[in-house]
Amino acid sequence: MPIVYACISPHGGNMLLPLDGPTPLPQTRIAMQKMRRDFEAARPDTIAILTPHGIVMEDSISIGVTAMGAGELDDLSVTAHIDRDLASAWAYHASELGVPVTPLVMQDPEAPLPLDWGVTIPLALLDPNQRLPIAVACPSTGVSRDQLIAWGDALVTASEDQDRRVALIVSADQGHGHAADGRYGFAPESAQYDRAMADAVRADDLSRLLEWDDAWIGAALADSYWQTLSLLGVQRRVPLKSRFLSYEVDHYFGLLCASYTL
Repeated sequence: MPIVYACISPHGGNMLLPLDGPTPLPQTRIAMQKMRRDFEAARPDTIAILTPHGIVMEDSISIGVTAMGAGELDDLSVTAHIDRDLASAWAYHASELGVPVTPLVMQDPEAPLPLDWGVTIPLALLDPNQRLPIAVACPSTGVSRDQLIAWGDALVTASEDQDRRVALIVSADQGHGHAADGRYGFAPESAQYDRAMADAVRADDLSRLLEWDDAWIGAALADSYWQTLSLLGVQRRVPLKSRFLSYEVDHYFGLLCASYTL
């Protein structure tokens, strides 16, 4: 089976607090430990990551095809090999399906792909020894729903072509309007959106997302919708089953954890 595991992982900075100390996110901490066990049990040999905070190309999905990726966040430093064969195959098969794709190469061929916190935080918690190669993609919110689903479909085909056991990390925080004193202010749609997302994951029915209104999604101030549709594309071809692990709010934004296993 080409895709052996998938997950929805948040990427809040408080997730990196030392395990032997207090945390404002006790449920998320436990959920990420469960997620890591599921991840390791699936025995992937490469990781595909969808991040909302990477290099965004207008109305396109960007994907790194450099040799290495590297990123730093406070005391965290992550370096990983890029699985260029998988990344190139993913881009090729997506293009064949009509998905707008922008491969990312650095001006300096030795320069690494910059890894944002949507990549570094999940990697630090799921693959802390940085042993697996990665393929990193970032969808623009201007990419259509059908194209986002096709992006997931293309990952399945690319994984088959390259004979990879792939774990897909959907790096995503939920609504960002849970607090009036938060970065984006208060938006009642954030809690509504988060409940709807949690219900869809619990029911193992991501197709519900196709019924959601674009204006409502925007008002919810979420960064999860677009990546999660690509997970739906994977599920349409690979029988991954969801396991809802946790949901919490960290001051102003929602964090949802879920594992998808065979």
